[in-house]
Amino acid sequence: MRNNVRVLVMSAMFIALIVLVILNISFPNGIGGVIHFGDSLLFIGAAVLPKPYSLIVAALGPGIFNLVSPLGLVMWFPFTIVIKPIMALCFTNKGDAILGPIRNRIAPFLAAGINTVLYAVGNMILFDGWAGGIASLPGLIIQGVGSIAFFFVFAFALDIAKVKRRLQMN
Repeated sequence: MRNNVRVLVMSAMFIALIVLVILNISFPNGIGGVIHFGDSLLFIGAAVLPKPYSLIVAALGPGIFNLVSPLGLVMWFPFTIVIKPIMALCFTNKGDAILGPIRNRIAPFLAAGINTVLYAVGNMILFDGWAGGIASLPGLIIQGVGSIAFFFVFAFALDIAKVKRRLQMN
């Protein structure tokens, strides 16, 4: 029971952090989307939380941002609640460290690639067909590279502090 409460609280914390980080540290990319570091926190959550919870966090954190963003991104909500959990599936919460499993060292690259491809498809659907999808690629790639870099820095710092072992989420 105590572990369930811990997982629920951590999940709620990750959802709130993702929304707050994207709301406060995001930059319009000039083509209707944003560059942000919320995906880095999504990656950390996916490497810490049990799978069902990490998928919910991945859908709700960025999804809520789409709904409350002053940038008018509500149209992205259906895409986000599908794409972000797919990204979270790349990670595992096994092991005592975030970067411990080799899977979590490869996962950010896969997740950023998934994000880039699927949001480009979303842009194709919402805007101008192929032209909209291709035009969105630079912003999506920049967002992915930033998210990967921040994930490794943040995960490394958390692993040095042995945060995951102390949380005992497995």
